[in-house]
Amino acid sequence: MNLKFFSYPLCLITLSHMSCTASASPLTQWQNLAQQQQLSQQAYWHILLRYENKKGQKLGSIVKQPSFFVSAEGANNPQAELQATLNALVKPDPTLKADDTVACKFPARVAWLRQQLQITESDLATTACPALDAWLTGINPHQATLVFAADFTNNPSSMFGHTLLRIDTPDQTEDTRLLAYAVNYAAQTNTSNGLEFAYKGLTGGYAGAFSILPYYEKVKEYNDFENRDLWEYQLNLTPQEITQGLKHLWEIKTVNFPYYFLSSNCSYQLLGLLEAARPNTYLRQDFPVYAIPTDTLRRVLQEKDILKKLVYRPASGTSLAYHAQQNKPNINELAKKLAIDPNNDIGSLSTLDQAKTYEMAYDYLYYLYLAHKTNATTAPTRLRQLLAKRSSYQLPDQRQNPPQPAVDPAQGHATTRLSLTLGQVQQQDVVSIEWRPAYQDLLDADDGYRRGAAIDFLRLNVGYNATTHQAKLFNLTLLNIDSLAAGNGFSRPLSWSFSLGAQQAALDQQQFSENKQHTVGFIDGGAGLSSQFNSPTWLCFALTQGSLQTGQAIDKGWRVGVGAKLGCRQQSAYGQFLFESRALYYNDDAQALISTQAAYQWRINLNNGLRVQWQQQQQGAKDWSSTSLGWVSYF
Repeated sequence: MNLKFFSYPLCLITLSHMSCTASASPLTQWQNLAQQQQLSQQAYWHILLRYENKKGQKLGSIVKQPSFFVSAEGANNPQAELQATLNALVKPDPTLKADDTVACKFPARVAWLRQQLQITESDLATTACPALDAWLTGINPHQATLVFAADFTNNPSSMFGHTLLRIDTPDQTEDTRLLAYAVNYAAQTNTSNGLEFAYKGLTGGYAGAFSILPYYEKVKEYNDFENRDLWEYQLNLTPQEITQGLKHLWEIKTVNFPYYFLSSNCSYQLLGLLEAARPNTYLRQDFPVYAIPTDTLRRVLQEKDILKKLVYRPASGTSLAYHAQQNKPNINELAKKLAIDPNNDIGSLSTLDQAKTYEMAYDYLYYLYLAHKTNATTAPTRLRQLLAKRSSYQLPDQRQNPPQPAVDPAQGHATTRLSLTLGQVQQQDVVSIEWRPAYQDLLDADDGYRRGAAIDFLRLNVGYNATTHQAKLFNLTLLNIDSLAAGNGFSRPLSWSFSLGAQQAALDQQQFSENKQHTVGFIDGGAGLSSQFNSPTWLCFALTQGSLQTGQAIDKGWRVGVGAKLGCRQQSAYGQFLFESRALYYNDDAQALISTQAAYQWRINLNNGLRVQWQQQQQGAKDWSSTSLGWVSYF
């Protein structure tokens, strides 16, 4: 066979292909290369377009604003959006101002496409982005810090904490961090009503948006006004990664996302920003249903070598309480008098104690001023007087910063809890299983959490009665909050509780029963005071109580009770102990219903424990009791 004959057509075909390739436009080459690499299907492209593919839903962007996309189909077609972006890069609209071109509106997308397709500066018409360049120059990104603000005492809207991202410049130190910029995501609301915020936040009644502002404004808001401790986790991101993340922030800075308190919240959206900063980082996929700030914080820190440094910034209230503990009682008493009148005589004290007293008086008055609990007109004058008197003592500042807690919020137990319990209720054998998606109760270890703060959300307890051979709903707690805030010589915050759901009540034919229970709906609440009694491990409380129950087992279908609740909680290295007793007088019975319980949870390790409980209810001469032993696991 003459092989030479067949070589001519093959040569012509090869030359023709080379000629076509050589003559193809750069746009065609980039489009072909993007198709070969399937860039439109890559996860990072979807991250930049804010695509989400939640179970049972079609892939698409959560952004509904047309201006966020180059293509009219961009919200649901990543390939069309990629092609339209490349077209706009090669053939920019000459009628647009520089800042309105695709290269300037979507710098993170363009930077990634240029990197993937190896598009150089010379390949594109040079386009300056004055607004973007000035914005990035002003921020001057070098270091990123994830900041966790602890919950705010007595404010339900802050009960899970809050996260934000601080961007530091190259020359900033710990003394100048307040001058950095902070990236914040929050619901767009001007309400101060906590219940309204909770309702609309749960139902998507607010839009959420990003903002960037000086960090000292957030420190003033959280540290000073709301008395929330701040934890600063410096992340090991390069300046280039931080810049890429900020370019994505530029793309979404005018976007209104749907805001949901438990899912699309501050922490969840910040995860998307970190994903944009560091490709091949997938954080949000671990939170398909809900995202608790402490959980998202732990997830970020699970990334390899991500944490560079941890800094604790105590709130003004935390510092005030710590300084008060270090002082003699008479110093604190005189400091309160000086805060009212700086000219009070304290000459009976030693020189050192006088200096401490003026420091304490200043801190206390400043605390009252921030909390709007003193005359705002005269307070600044009194503060200056106290500073002037303190400066007359040639002694260094006697105050010390509160020590950093041994366990930070990222090291506490996980928030979701599953427990399996065996026990006896009214002399009947029962086994139950309980699931709680979030977050903390008074028997959970409070390491990494605020002591005395308990928040149960959607806790479900179902079980089987082996004596009667019946499956039963034992408890469904939609929401339970205990805010037991211990006071000190300078502050006496209100302690309170609220609970809503369905539970079992010892009733039969509208009477208290020793051997039967029926399901009732309930709303409980109360308010009072708590104290540690100079003990770092004990917290005792006394609250007034009110209760509303509804159900077929109740005469008239409802009843209201009033009374009081007393209790103590103890936290040790081995576990947590809780004792409480509640007495309620209901309108359908002249006798008090007394409920008493004692429980102890032994910590096996961080996320596992054993819980033993005893409970008794008594009304008149009738009573019943229960005992149980359960295994508890957090994840």
